[in-house]
Amino acid sequence: MKKLKYVLDNFERWIMMALFVALFFIVMAGIISRVVFNSPFTWTEEAARLVFIWLIFMGISYGTKYDKHINVTIVLDKMPKKVSVLFTIFWDIVALAIFVWIGFYGVQYIIYMSNSVTSVLRINQGITTSIVAISAILNVIRIIEKLITEHIPQFKEA
Repeated sequence: MKKLKYVLDNFERWIMMALFVALFFIVMAGIISRVVFNSPFTWTEEAARLVFIWLIFMGISYGTKYDKHINVTIVLDKMPKKVSVLFTIFWDIVALAIFVWIGFYGVQYIIYMSNSVTSVLRINQGITTSIVAISAILNVIRIIEKLITEHIPQFKEA
């Protein structure tokens, strides 16, 4: 059970590290092919772009888990604790609704894009665009997790 909790708590972090390492090696392969062989690999630019997009979308979920997104808290800091936490819960619910919406239409977009392939790597576009829905689902999970473990208990304490 501890291993499962560890994996779930660090899922985005491990995926992001793997994607970053992949991105590094893809970019290095592109640089080496240009400098050493004077003949650039055609696939490195598209592969780097796809890996970078996946890295960014995983980062959204990571930011949600640790509340690392940009916040303007000057107004909330001036309010009583209970009201401040209530606003936080309200915005969590708004974000939850947005990510459910993104996930729903993200799945439809995957279905739509699955009829085409990328131009160089010839990867099914359904696979490359699936990160939108995956990120939305992870964000829904992380927002619910934050509500249950932090924000609602903070509201009850205040």
